[in-house]
Amino acid sequence: MTFKTKLLFITILPLVAVSFLIGGATYYQSRKLINAETQSVEQRILAAKRQEIRNYVSLALTSIEQIYAEEPGGREAAQEEVREILENLTFDYDGYFFVYTLDGTNVVHPKLPHLVGGNWWDLQDDNGDYVIRNLIAAAKSGGGFHQYVWHKPSTGSIEEKLGYAILLNKWDWMLGTGLYTDDIAREVAAIRSDFAHSIRQTLLVTFLITLVGIIIAGGLIAGVRFSEQRFADSKLKELTNRIFQVQEQERKRVSTELHDSISQLLVSVRYGVEMIHSEATRDPDLQVQAAKCLKTLDGTIAEVRRISRDLRPSVLDDMGLAAALGSLGKEIQSQSGITVNVDAEQCHSRLSDGAKTALYRVVQECMTNVARHSQANKVNINLKVGMQSLTLSVEDNGVGLPRPLPKAGGLGFRNMRERIETYGGKLILSRRSSGGTRIKVQMPLDNAAAEAA
Repeated sequence: MTFKTKLLFITILPLVAVSFLIGGATYYQSRKLINAETQSVEQRILAAKRQEIRNYVSLALTSIEQIYAEEPGGREAAQEEVREILENLTFDYDGYFFVYTLDGTNVVHPKLPHLVGGNWWDLQDDNGDYVIRNLIAAAKSGGGFHQYVWHKPSTGSIEEKLGYAILLNKWDWMLGTGLYTDDIAREVAAIRSDFAHSIRQTLLVTFLITLVGIIIAGGLIAGVRFSEQRFADSKLKELTNRIFQVQEQERKRVSTELHDSISQLLVSVRYGVEMIHSEATRDPDLQVQAAKCLKTLDGTIAEVRRISRDLRPSVLDDMGLAAALGSLGKEIQSQSGITVNVDAEQCHSRLSDGAKTALYRVVQECMTNVARHSQANKVNINLKVGMQSLTLSVEDNGVGLPRPLPKAGGLGFRNMRERIETYGGKLILSRRSSGGTRIKVQMPLDNAAAEAA
């Protein structure tokens, strides 16, 4: 075996092995992420449905509260009036209310009128569950949920349903309603499909990069003897850049999902609680509880929006790097109490979106380190745009770097440097003479755009 052949194997085999290891690790971790994310989404949707059902029941109780309490015209007349109200009280396409006496006799069922008047104590669903018995038991226990399968009016099919029942003690009635949960399965399946598609694309890109690397390595080794280390560094940077891109894409997707889906669901729930609060004038305790729920929901909505903003700040895409740095400075100042001064010039279209994101992430990492380790009370962020390049500096007045100054820095510093070097820039870490730390970035601008400017 010739030296060139040995060199070829020494170069290619580790590349192939690393590619398979990265692909396998990526696939394994992605599968774990899919399972965790889908379970989390499923639990959040189910919790939202539970709250929505409680809201509907509360609205129904509000609509019959006066009749139930005062029984105008006698009990039979009051019960008949309540039956009429509940018969006509529906929501969504398949939402309705039902009433059973405690021996299992149906009193109200607007979607299946043939059930009215019959005793369904022994009724079982397709899974063998005693539906009416269990709903009555949940109502007797103080009100509760029960999951079963039931006829869905809009489709005529049998679907999973989450029911909720409460007890009207004075009349020995069980009042209940529910929501069909087949949409949860569809949404979870769609999320899994999106994740699986992203995994396949990532693996395909990884293996394509590996294939290109093997072809390049073979061609170069056939012509000249070259440095294995330089080639490995080049491929590693490509792979790191791709990982950063995939990470930013995923952050942006998750941020959009949080803002457009989960946040909207919480706002919808808040409207329901706000309606309860406004309608509960006769019950001060209920009004106090509703006010507490509103306060908790406001905090939750703010937290979801904060997480969405941290994952991918929309101001970076909408208004540019300078505005994003100003917003970040204000946020850090409000959270940590550190005075943050931002002086940033607009770079407009003279930087790619990837380069703007890299600069923003560098400043974000710097501010995190300052808040955690520097003991500083003031930070200056400066972004100056020249004709051919820009200069970004982050300076604090904290305790400074340890002596001797680390050459490579920690993992966070290496990540920052790799991000900047991907776009042809240079990152310098230094100690200020007056105390504190300075991180300086120089990055070239687009030459054509610079000449036009």
